[in-house]
Amino acid sequence: MARKKDKRPREEPRPRYGFAAEEEAEEKMAEGLKRSDLDDGKVTLVDRDISTPVIETYDATTGELEGSILLKDGNRDGLTGLVKIIENVDVELDHNSNIESINFKGKLNVENQSKKDRIWDIDLSLKNIDSTSLKSKDIKIRELGTDEKTNTYSEDFVIKEEIKNMLLVQEYVNTLPDADSVLNIRDIETNLLQAKEKTAKAGADVKERVAPVEEEEEEEEEEEEEEDEEDDSFEDGGTASDEFSLQSFGISIDKENTVTFAIAMRSLFEKPIKNVKVVKNIPSDFSNPVIRDTSVGRADVEGKKVVWTIEKLMPEQTVLLKFTCGIMVTDITKRKTGTLDVTYEAASSFAEGLDIDKYDAYTRNKFYVDTVERDEEPGVWDCKLVFENPSEFIIQLFNADVYSPENESVKFVDIDPKDVPLLPAGAQWHSRKWKFESDEYPAFRKKLEFRVMPDFQTSVYGTAAIADVILEIASITGDMEYDIDQVPTYKEKDVIATLKLVNNGSAPLNEVTIAQQFFTNEYQPPKSDEVTLLWDGKEVDLNSGAVNFDGSVFRITLKDLRNSSNGLLMPDSSLEFQYPIHCVNPAQDSKFESEIIYYTNTFPVSQELEFRPEVPVIEALHLRRRFRIGKEVLPIGALGNYEIILTVENIGTAPLQKLILMDKVPDSFEYSDYSMKPEITDEVGQDTLKWTIDKLMAEEKIEISYKISGTGAYSPSDAQLGL
Repeated sequence: MARKKDKRPREEPRPRYGFAAEEEAEEKMAEGLKRSDLDDGKVTLVDRDISTPVIETYDATTGELEGSILLKDGNRDGLTGLVKIIENVDVELDHNSNIESINFKGKLNVENQSKKDRIWDIDLSLKNIDSTSLKSKDIKIRELGTDEKTNTYSEDFVIKEEIKNMLLVQEYVNTLPDADSVLNIRDIETNLLQAKEKTAKAGADVKERVAPVEEEEEEEEEEEEEEDEEDDSFEDGGTASDEFSLQSFGISIDKENTVTFAIAMRSLFEKPIKNVKVVKNIPSDFSNPVIRDTSVGRADVEGKKVVWTIEKLMPEQTVLLKFTCGIMVTDITKRKTGTLDVTYEAASSFAEGLDIDKYDAYTRNKFYVDTVERDEEPGVWDCKLVFENPSEFIIQLFNADVYSPENESVKFVDIDPKDVPLLPAGAQWHSRKWKFESDEYPAFRKKLEFRVMPDFQTSVYGTAAIADVILEIASITGDMEYDIDQVPTYKEKDVIATLKLVNNGSAPLNEVTIAQQFFTNEYQPPKSDEVTLLWDGKEVDLNSGAVNFDGSVFRITLKDLRNSSNGLLMPDSSLEFQYPIHCVNPAQDSKFESEIIYYTNTFPVSQELEFRPEVPVIEALHLRRRFRIGKEVLPIGALGNYEIILTVENIGTAPLQKLILMDKVPDSFEYSDYSMKPEITDEVGQDTLKWTIDKLMAEEKIEISYKISGTGAYSPSDAQLGL
């Protein structure tokens, strides 16, 4: 008599396969299956002893022998009933990993992998379909055939809610000399994880792909103006270089620049992804791409592309590629850094939690009871149940009952899913024998339940397109001059210095420093309140903390301009600094030979720019000034018309600078026909003609003439007066 036992609840083992099967080897062993061939869709039965074509089966509760499986020609393979989710996900990101659009297309397939055996009465229940557009969790399919037209049931779906970008990709561009140390894996990982929770609605464009540069700059300026309303002057505060920043976009004109690129990725999928391919498109302006470091996979330069391939990327692992390119520009046209394209395959659905709850399906099968009467004991029968799997599938026999013909409560065979291993294609399961006594032919009632073993496979084909960034061209020019370059010895005299700096690049400037050095006791720098700053010709306030004198070096420093009331120094803008050089009793033949350097930097910070204008030499001359000024009045033409001739002559041995020559015109005369155009002033209470002579060399003589014409009650002798 067979023992009576309680049936345990039916469980739903779900052997999985696909490229991620290796990572689930323990699960495969526990379920008794593992992937044997990725191409033909077969799985293999796992047993401790593969040397025998017979597999013994035991009762899971008592441990007693319950039967055996006879393999056909030792075969342990078989097909599964495949439920497949296929997802195509295309993500567009800006350079800062913000999602611009996600395009998602999903397809649920129930497939018959066999070319010989149909499957029928397929009963499928899914878990967690709420986030998708699938209409029902229960799917019933009458039959699937063996050709391409009949072997697949398919439903398209989309994801209703916002979804995450499951592959974080970020490109970092840095033009600094120490970019390699700046772009370290620790700081990059911290930055990359900030994009972990970013989501977007599938199928919706988050914003326009690329905004015009002019609009971006206008928006940026407006934001800066709003932030800076309360700031009325430049302050000696923090600089842009003090802020945490991994990227730098400024390059210098007429100079070979090295740009370091770092591409970081991190997978948020539950399972490893495979066949990851990253293609960096390198614009023609860049040259000599060199791979510097690859934390995983392989990177190669292929023409104007850098191609990074990774066979398998594990979950929650940040990987990094670094490479450098050279670029030299001779104009201020902005340069793009090139887009980034990523493709990959995943086995974790974007429709989180979508899974099989139940799968039942039938295929070709056979079962019978062998009933053999004993030779020496008539009426005593040796019996066993045989279940045969003649199909190509792996079959799970999860219930087999053989009842006594006399008493339905008596079972000779009573198994549950854990008592019988899975049956590969062509295998038979033989129950243990039982004895039955009857003079008649035994007629047992049988109940068998089985199914084609299911497999739930997810295939995600993902792409990510990352926008490039603009490299700004950092360039400055300028000049400087003194109002005079000779000063008298042993006297105090101020020389006015005028320094001009022009942003002639395309990158806005965030820091400006003017440094003049080699000051002495005889040639002293200005005080902080003696410095005037003109921004695009308009005078602006300069905080006293921006002016500094240390040793022999005088500095004017404008920091963090983006947070000042005037904002960044934009392209084509200029700064003009004016201040006095105090010449204090310079000795005979002493000179002030100075050096001036303009330092600037962009935002974000890039390589510091230097510009050195030509600086004149201030000389102290001991020779004393000697000059002669004369005036001659000549009557010409009709009465009342006269020519005035003014002369100035250097009768000394030293050049004279900034000589002022003036002549007063009587109110009763009109003046015209100047040989040198004067400045018309009223410095002496009536019309005065004023000429400025920048430099008059030794023994040089200058003659200036003009005409006057008397009107009304004029007196010719009035024209004789001179100033």
